Amino acid sequence: MLQGLYVVFLLPWFLLAIGGTMGLANWESMAAAFIVLAWFAYPFVALGTTIAGWVLFGTRRHEAARWVNRVPLAWVVVGVVLLVAILLAG
Repeated sequence: MLQGLYVVFLLPWFLLAIGGTMGLANWESMAAAFIVLAWFAYPFVALGTTIAGWVLFGTRRHEAARWVNRVPLAWVVVGVVLLVAILLAG
């Protein structure tokens, strides 16, 4: 179920990635550069943890697979908070 959520979240991720890049265009700030780079890592993290989760599941390490599969939730939670903040600000 979480992996389906990660795929669905790619559309809002893309919109937030474009908006975030435009909004954080101040490259003099190391924090802005870090935020943009961390946000762009989401698809790679989601894909990597999905593959690792299925490998762990296939080797019967179910508990480890569950924990690995929860890693991209951090991006999803932050993205939902950002979307709500954007919608309420307008």
